[in-house]
Amino acid sequence: MTSPDAPDPLAAFDPDLVSSVAAETGTDPDVLRSLLRRHQESVRELPGVADLVYEWRRVFDDAVVVRTDELFCCAVRPVVWTEFADALGLGTDEREALALVHDRQARRTAGREGAEDSTFDDRAAVVLARE
Repeated sequence: MTSPDAPDPLAAFDPDLVSSVAAETGTDPDVLRSLLRRHQESVRELPGVADLVYEWRRVFDDAVVVRTDELFCCAVRPVVWTEFADALGLGTDEREALALVHDRQARRTAGREGAEDSTFDDRAAVVLARE
């Protein structure tokens, strides 16, 4: 389990954006926040945020689009979301809502950080809160 003094795994996501995606997808906002938390915590537990980002950087060209002290915004192959969904036991609707939040947040963050949000046009966005 995540350490009690670790940063909040949802800190990387703008609450208004999560609410907007929940409304758009017909997902209960609390359920969507719970999915986000489960995903972030599962990455922290195994293999760990830094280790996963390191592996993606080795496998995918330009995997890290934005890196701040708080988060990584990565652009990877879409199959990554199928793998996350399988690991978390998610259905198609849950996977799509979760991936949409990540896509919207990555694009918003990229814009704030001066990075190209078009990088996510043909790749899947994954936002990972740093540990």
